[in-house]
Amino acid sequence: MGAGAGRPTTRPDARAGIGRRQWVLAVGALAAAVPGLVYGLDGYYGGFFVPTVVPLALPPLLGRFPKVFAQACVVIALALVTWSVIGAVIAMYVFLPSAALLLLAAAAGTRRAALAQGRIQQ
Repeated sequence: MGAGAGRPTTRPDARAGIGRRQWVLAVGALAAAVPGLVYGLDGYYGGFFVPTVVPLALPPLLGRFPKVFAQACVVIALALVTWSVIGAVIAMYVFLPSAALLLLAAAAGTRRAALAQGRIQQ
């Protein structure tokens, strides 16, 4: 019996959760919303801008759960696009880049890249 007997063999770089690229895109979506928040807080409708940005903080916190992370990114991005179109009169369109970054974060999964490169089978 060797020193590693009975333990499952895994790669040392294998870890559960989302990839670094996904996390960076999700944090980037939050960072991209900050100038829009600052711009909106100046106006009469500033109270609408804060609840719009708050859900953007959720996806980076879900890094340990890749499936929930992707679902949260898509749901928040679609809600943000809808709200941006409805609230275009009060300049809610400043949050559209954040929605695009969230959709990219959901699509940038490491499993998809491995499937595309043929390293794993579906």
